Amino acid sequence: MLLVVMILGFSILGFSQNQSELLDLRDCEKSCSSSNYTVESVYLSDSSGTPITNSLLTCTPGTEQTTYISFTYTTSSTSDAHNGRLFADLLVGDSTLFLNYYFGTIPSAKTTADTLTLAAFPLTWTCGEVVTLRNPLLAWTTSASADLSESYICNDYPTAQCQNTVDIVVDAPLAVQFEYSAACPVSGSSEVTFTSTTNGGREAYQYSWTFTNASSSTSTAANPVVQFTSPGTAELTVTDANGTQNTYSSAVDVPVTTDLTATITDHTDDENPNGAIDLTMQSSGTYTFAWTGPDGFNSSQQNISNLIAGDYSLLVTDEFGCTSTWDFEVLYFGALPITWGKVEAQVLPDASTVSLQWSTLMERESSHFEIQRSIGDVANFETLGKVTSKGNSSKLTSYQFEDPLKADHASQRAYYRICQYNMDGSFEYSQTVAAFLPQAPKGKTDWAVYPNPTRGKPLYLNYLGTDLPLKTPIRIEIIGPATSLVVETEWIRAPLILDQWVQRFPRGLLIVEIQYAGNIQRLKLIRE
Repeated sequence: MLLVVMILGFSILGFSQNQSELLDLRDCEKSCSSSNYTVESVYLSDSSGTPITNSLLTCTPGTEQTTYISFTYTTSSTSDAHNGRLFADLLVGDSTLFLNYYFGTIPSAKTTADTLTLAAFPLTWTCGEVVTLRNPLLAWTTSASADLSESYICNDYPTAQCQNTVDIVVDAPLAVQFEYSAACPVSGSSEVTFTSTTNGGREAYQYSWTFTNASSSTSTAANPVVQFTSPGTAELTVTDANGTQNTYSSAVDVPVTTDLTATITDHTDDENPNGAIDLTMQSSGTYTFAWTGPDGFNSSQQNISNLIAGDYSLLVTDEFGCTSTWDFEVLYFGALPITWGKVEAQVLPDASTVSLQWSTLMERESSHFEIQRSIGDVANFETLGKVTSKGNSSKLTSYQFEDPLKADHASQRAYYRICQYNMDGSFEYSQTVAAFLPQAPKGKTDWAVYPNPTRGKPLYLNYLGTDLPLKTPIRIEIIGPATSLVVETEWIRAPLILDQWVQRFPRGLLIVEIQYAGNIQRLKLIRE
């Protein structure tokens, strides 16, 4: 026989007949052979055995009341049993209690069913949870001559006077309830799985669900799966086999697609990195942030500052554990020279060499120049070579150094600076300049901006290939140290004139970014 009782948080009062400290006959390895008792029903009752469902067909999960367990049974014998005991493991939620309940005399119910109530075992029953009497065993004696109410041994209860049964289920009022779990959003909606935890009443159940802000507004499944576009509600009405109905409703909280915007401040100071990324969260919720960046950078702050130039990656995690990844780039714009002439780094047309050119306006007791380079950021400069200086000069003197690129440097920024040494061993640095190291061309044409450097003459941007369709949309962004400008146009198979927009920027290094036909290319432009 199977018994399940709905109990959430129980208390046991008066253990005068629950003798859990005495021997458990189930440990005696008895082969109980009796089938004298037939349990017709097991239910929650008052202390006199009246079912609580007589006045309480439904209940609200979480509501408490004191109740008892009653059994309706019949017997195959016309004689009363004596020294009756019920052994079972009483499971209430996650808790387990050993039940050794002493009835004493069990009346015969040969012709008419009788009721047996655990009257000395009151429970503070909470609507909505399940109690199980697991592995129950009933034992008795046919004679009242022996008093086994306080002590006994295995052989005091013969195998012919004990009976095993399956787990027992207790009837209880219909408690309608459900749980749900929401998956991370995909294409703007979250998949929510509902699980009915309804119990009590009389199975089988009929289910009727209604939802708001969901792809389906109704369902008759026990455990439906529904797509929610935003937080909403769910309501479940259950009808049991007796026609009894009960309803439960709940708000449904789901994760939403993470949305944010970023304001990027570029790096302009070699000595004191001053780049920054400030985020504005467009979507609501509670988030955690995990940043990584150049030179081992990491942070858990929403906004980060004191940054060097380079690529920064952000992992955003919401309160549901859903994640999204965002990538940002902080550009570098070196300070204008003070005591030096012009310093330039230019990728040669073969895309395999950077030509570094610089000049001095005046030299006194100069020894030599060391050319230094750092890949990806300005934190790891290494010396590439040495160039002997003029020594003493009051005229413009120009120098050049070529840096052969390595394959693993492609698609990165290279930063260059010149360290000028004096005869006495003192030294000073030039400004730092950057060059974007593209992939070497592999049969694919490229864009070109010319003349470069530009000095106020007409400035052209031209596509050197022949495979760009006429009127292909082109987005051109000119990026300067403190601002940027976007030009949107179409390819008309003729050079595009840029000087009217470039003249709005101060002299120095500019970046020209071209977006076309699903591709992006960046060019460096020097405005003198």
